[in-house]
Amino acid sequence: MKKKHNIRELIYVNKHEIDDACFYSHGIEFYEFMSCVESRPDNLILLQHQFDNADWHHRSRFDYVTKEEINELIEDNVYRYGDFCWVDVKTEEELDQLDDQQIAELLFFGHLAKPLHKIPMARFAYYAHDDGWFNKLYVASVEEYKVILSKVLVLKLVGLTNRAFEEIPSHISDIFLKYTKEGLFIDLSKTHKSKMEIKIPLAVVGQYRDMDTVIELQKETRDYKHWLVYSDSAWQLI
Repeated sequence: MKKKHNIRELIYVNKHEIDDACFYSHGIEFYEFMSCVESRPDNLILLQHQFDNADWHHRSRFDYVTKEEINELIEDNVYRYGDFCWVDVKTEEELDQLDDQQIAELLFFGHLAKPLHKIPMARFAYYAHDDGWFNKLYVASVEEYKVILSKVLVLKLVGLTNRAFEEIPSHISDIFLKYTKEGLFIDLSKTHKSKMEIKIPLAVVGQYRDMDTVIELQKETRDYKHWLVYSDSAWQLI
């Protein structure tokens, strides 16, 4: 069943208090994430899912997808899975090389969405509940996640406005990443649009795991101290 791509207009990202490679988020859906990853992963071990066209690895007893199925997975209605959890591996052959400890690590992550010791992943270990509602993500490169976050924001804006945008420059992406330590909050539903510019409100709102609380903050927040502005084909943060 293909997903209808209704765009969530709130992005909330909170970096883990201790683990700098772990991020909690609301508003970023699987297809958006995968659309914004440079060099998309070709092989995903599916730890929780309801994808009908997954392959099965006999020795590890894990379901997985390769580049032959991954586009179908991205277009699937991931929201209906409820819980959706995966890690990427560089090659299909790496499944054959998983030892007992690594299999235990993957089972632990699939069950509790955290590492037992160290998750065997290439770049991402991804857990989501109700696609786009709650996501917990471990990354091998924080710099890569910084780029993904900015690209997701632009992707949403293109879908919401039917306009073209330049990429968000690195120095602004650096500020986004800094703000995730205190709860980055970007509310696209309150974007100010004119022919000359677009202004998007940003705030830091604190660290939350309960996304119902984040939605309440969207209703309550009125005074934004930061605005991301696009004008004359350039971005600035004011």
